Amino acid sequence: MTLVLIAFIILLIIGMPVAFAIGISGALFFIQHPELPFTTVVQLPISATQNFLMLAVPLFIFAGNLMNSSGISERLVKLSLLLTGHMKGGLAQVSVVLSTLMGGVSGSATADAAMESRILGPDMEKQGYPK
Repeated sequence: MTLVLIAFIILLIIGMPVAFAIGISGALFFIQHPELPFTTVVQLPISATQNFLMLAVPLFIFAGNLMNSSGISERLVKLSLLLTGHMKGGLAQVSVVLSTLMGGVSGSATADAAMESRILGPDMEKQGYPK
């Protein structure tokens, strides 16, 4: 295990991207232990992609981009501002109302957060929030 850690640190020092450094040092662990099946190196990353939530997030980000370009998001934000504009909190209140409106669309809290970040991001920048 010490060799794996040293290899990981050396790969990071020479400027290799973190994902590749993790992958190479993880493969080095399996090379050190020949009693472990080497097919596990391939099976673990593939099984991680079979998670429904992780597959849904990119599609909901795409849906948020589509809503931005079609103008639906501006209308939802205007409705949310109309309902909560008189309250303190500004975009926080808008976010709560928008979450309520979008709750019936997705059914996934992770995907809902990803989509709302794409919807509210440009409006937050317009109102002066830092990126």
